[in-house]
Amino acid sequence: MTPSNYSKTQIALHWIIALLVLFQIVMHDEIARLWSGRMDGTLPNAATPNAHVAVGFLILALAAWRIVLRFKRGVPALPASEHPALKMLASGTHLLFYVLLIGMPLSGATAWILGVESAAQVHAIAEKLLIALIALHALAALAQHFWFKTDVLKRMLGRA
Repeated sequence: MTPSNYSKTQIALHWIIALLVLFQIVMHDEIARLWSGRMDGTLPNAATPNAHVAVGFLILALAAWRIVLRFKRGVPALPASEHPALKMLASGTHLLFYVLLIGMPLSGATAWILGVESAAQVHAIAEKLLIALIALHALAALAQHFWFKTDVLKRMLGRA
């Protein structure tokens, strides 16, 4: 059976992950500086504990929890009136979010802990894709609310 709303846990995980991803984006310069120092030899080429890595592992764990909940509990259906192309775009966007929220911590950890430069390059490309996806996601949520007049945004705010 498809639930009519997201659970409180699903909503909390969505917003906690969103805040943690925002933290990662804002605090990116420090990890980039440390990585550059490791690669150019001005800093020891050894993984050191830092907030970016710790938050990355936390995002990985929370995203995995969110995926488990999605399979166990399900998610509300997209609006019935929605065009099939928009439904496909929404589904693809969510799938890509999960791929990035799992893949980025893994590529980042591979780069940071093992010093694998190609993993760092994948991580950097994924970062740009994630930022674009976040913008698309936010715009789509606002369009759903203000243009299409659906309850999609309200459901994730726990108000539907």
